[in-house]
Amino acid sequence: MAKKLVIVFILLISSLLGFPQSPNQDSIAPKRPSLSPSLPIDSTFVTYNAFQFDSIFLNSSKVIDTLTFHTSDFEVLEREKTIYSTLSNTGLAHKSMRFNHLHQAGFDMSLPSFIVYMQNESKMVSYQSVLPYSEIRYVMTTADKEQHLNVKFGRQFSTRLFVSFAFNTDFSPGTFKNSKSLNNYFWLNAHYFTKDNRYGVMTYYYRNKLEMGENGGIVNDESYISHTESDNSVININLSSATNFVVSSGIGFEHYFNLLPQKTVVKKQENTTIENDSITTIPLSNDSLLMDTLSMDTLRIDTLLIDSIKTIENQDIAVQETKVRKFTLGRICHSFSYLNNKLFYNESSPTAAFYQPYDTLLNTTKSTDTTLVRAIRNSLKWSSLGYQKYNDDIPFYLYAGLSHGFYKVKLFDYLEGETLLSRNYQQLSVNGGIIVNLFKSTRITGQGELVTLGYQIGDFDLRGQWKQFLGTSSKNWGFATFDAEIKRQSANWFEESYSSNHFRWKNDFKAATYLTFNLKYNYKTYCIGVRQTSIANLIYFGTDARPAQNEGMFSIREAYLSFYQSLWRFEFEGFASLQKSSNEEVMHLPLLQGRLKIGYSQPIFRKAATLYPSITVRYFTKYYADAYMPATRVFHLQNEVKIGNFPFIDMSLAIKVKKAHIYLVYSNMFLLTGNYNSFIAPHYPMRDSRIFIGVNWRLFN
Repeated sequence: MAKKLVIVFILLISSLLGFPQSPNQDSIAPKRPSLSPSLPIDSTFVTYNAFQFDSIFLNSSKVIDTLTFHTSDFEVLEREKTIYSTLSNTGLAHKSMRFNHLHQAGFDMSLPSFIVYMQNESKMVSYQSVLPYSEIRYVMTTADKEQHLNVKFGRQFSTRLFVSFAFNTDFSPGTFKNSKSLNNYFWLNAHYFTKDNRYGVMTYYYRNKLEMGENGGIVNDESYISHTESDNSVININLSSATNFVVSSGIGFEHYFNLLPQKTVVKKQENTTIENDSITTIPLSNDSLLMDTLSMDTLRIDTLLIDSIKTIENQDIAVQETKVRKFTLGRICHSFSYLNNKLFYNESSPTAAFYQPYDTLLNTTKSTDTTLVRAIRNSLKWSSLGYQKYNDDIPFYLYAGLSHGFYKVKLFDYLEGETLLSRNYQQLSVNGGIIVNLFKSTRITGQGELVTLGYQIGDFDLRGQWKQFLGTSSKNWGFATFDAEIKRQSANWFEESYSSNHFRWKNDFKAATYLTFNLKYNYKTYCIGVRQTSIANLIYFGTDARPAQNEGMFSIREAYLSFYQSLWRFEFEGFASLQKSSNEEVMHLPLLQGRLKIGYSQPIFRKAATLYPSITVRYFTKYYADAYMPATRVFHLQNEVKIGNFPFIDMSLAIKVKKAHIYLVYSNMFLLTGNYNSFIAPHYPMRDSRIFIGVNWRLFN
């Protein structure tokens, strides 16, 4: 067996060394729109890439979205093809109503309940612009002084140095008591490439800070539905003094080195002639003689040959010439990161009735639960990439590497100084991947990771995709994509062992297994697909807000579609999802959910500006949505309250003047009908109707 593996490895390497690194290939895949500006120089043309080196070299740059159609979509939870269950106020915990399993193989540093509002290295981008590029977004309300500010910046300081950063702050007091949120993030990254592009380095830093009031939802849903009290601040809530404070930060760098230089020296023999009398070298080119001072217009060829040339001797002289290398040995890439999560839960009234169904209290006077999770990661990878950048059409790509992580988890009471739990973990994993383009129309990709030593040993994640373009190069009919993934996921540190003032558990769960198949068809801006996920030994949070395991197998099936269509001055965009779980005791999902947005553009002031009214409708059917536990920051099962069957309608009016977009948004306007059954999570109504005023402005200087 070992000999066979060695032979296969040698064949892969030999085929790689003989494979030209050229992106030119005839394909029936539709040509991507040119990312060059229509004019020779357009200083306002801005593109961006994902931050990682592999993405920069493998994927085409994307053009920033400057459409007025998306201007008023300032709430990040409303931009994706899903509906989120959240907590009455922007900036608080949330969970997608479409099934997804966010955890990857290996140690889990994510915070799923806040994932949309938090930034990390995987969400960063690098802007490319002729001039320094800035974008400012500011949104406010007049009623409760809610404010949102977002700033983006990108600049190319030289031909080889790119710097980008973003800053965001969201402040929302909320209309219910103890629902205030203040979320901030900042990230900064930089790329640098040497003159010959043989070496490149990037570095980054990010920091997220979330401060959230946790009211546990309202005590009596009917007090809101009946609308006998128009002032939400007087409605009784479950928790009046609980707060969550989350800080997540990271710093790191990545650098690569190409094993061979881009150019190689080629020696060639060049035939030359030497005139004995004047010792003038006259190279022969294309069987013609080059003359020093004689003009072909004044002398005939035969006279020139007789009178001007005396004795000529032929000689071969070795000449050195540099050529771009056709073959490459790939590159070595190393990355390092330091990550730090700090989570604080404070409660000055831990004996509140909200906590009584759960564990007995360690401290009846105050909860100051603190969790620290720190990680140091190093990764080393070899890939077949060289100097060439590709636009999603690399003919062959291969990588293999290993990653090592050291992790520390500490649970303690920061006021008492008492450590409840402290553990160190180490993990070593191997990973690899491949991309192959075949038959001018087929793209096959695969990647995998396996934990080989340390914590969660044996866990793996294997993913593959077959992408088939349909039709011909002149008449393309879109493409079909088939994705498959199999994953073994052990319980993470939080599910295994946890200790706080309100909750304590220690579990020995079996590893869960996920098998997912996804088939979809894309044609222009339309997409339709089906997905099935089969899960064995699912680890979930039950009705007691504690982790539990379903020892068996069940499946989740989904049919979905999304589209965008412009028709004359109208624009339509939407998505719909139909999903069903075969075990509704452990997986609660709405049967149907969807969103539709319709917009209309009207030039005004002799086309100096554009007026753009639009309406957005979001809807999901009734179901037992998961409840939220502030003390552990997780959503868990509940079987008492159904929510849904309520249309959430927002209307906006935007105006575009040059590079600025100014807009008004009236949110949740269906409440005007008198129907207040607008719950977005159990015991958490959707935010009330209000007017938002915003401006988006792109600047170049």
